[in-house]
Amino acid sequence: MKQTIKRALHSVAPRWTTAIMSARARAHSHRILAEWGCGALNRTLVERFGNRVLEGPFAGLTLTPMTYREQIGPYLLGVYESELDPAWEAVLRGNYEQIIDVGAKFGYYAAGLARRYPDASIVAFDTDRWARRAMREMAAANGIDNVEVMGFCSPDWILRNLRESSFVISDCEGYEAVLFNPEVVSRSATAALIVETHDCFAPAVSDRLRAAFEETHTVRIYGDAGHRRETSQSLGFLGGPERRLAVQEVRSPQLWLACFPKAGPNRALSA
Repeated sequence: MKQTIKRALHSVAPRWTTAIMSARARAHSHRILAEWGCGALNRTLVERFGNRVLEGPFAGLTLTPMTYREQIGPYLLGVYESELDPAWEAVLRGNYEQIIDVGAKFGYYAAGLARRYPDASIVAFDTDRWARRAMREMAAANGIDNVEVMGFCSPDWILRNLRESSFVISDCEGYEAVLFNPEVVSRSATAALIVETHDCFAPAVSDRLRAAFEETHTVRIYGDAGHRRETSQSLGFLGGPERRLAVQEVRSPQLWLACFPKAGPNRALSA
């Protein structure tokens, strides 16, 4: 029933609905993380290692004070969503004039990609006002001036603005079923994409989007938690529960579609 109501609200008032839902979800997450003691653990990790990502595709990225409201251990240690390491290895071989991050949260990917592609135009979307403030703080701390922070990403915006040589990363909690409609999928024929899918919110969306993108892209699926990379940093200074929490990602099992274009400037990625 709740999912039916959410889908109905999305169809009637998508901007308002996503803003309210994302703000509520973030506030709830912050309360839970505080109860778990993540604030104290975050301070301990920063005191030990500093505030720059230690390894992984975005090593060297500076994490800012607003991010400490999150569970920053996996980000700081560089193991966040490390199931995607092979996908990032391929994606980062591409050349992009535009990068779009839908559901950017505090800007880990947006800021990390902006550092890797300083000449690209980066557009980071998040419907949560807190996340947008955190992204701007991240951009300032990392000396980034090529990130535009926006709120709601509609299919119409993609249709109007997507460029030929683009990379799109999406994590929007089921809204991908709406965002990647047939027109947007067709318009994205020369773009590289990583789309996190949420069948729990949008039933069968993974299969639908995979079939849709396979017409123009080579699609690879990632999501096996057994492929997560372990940190190379010694965490022996922490107690057992803290060591586990430091690398724990507060999420359910996830699935990603990495889509590499068969045509356009980055067609070599599909090989």
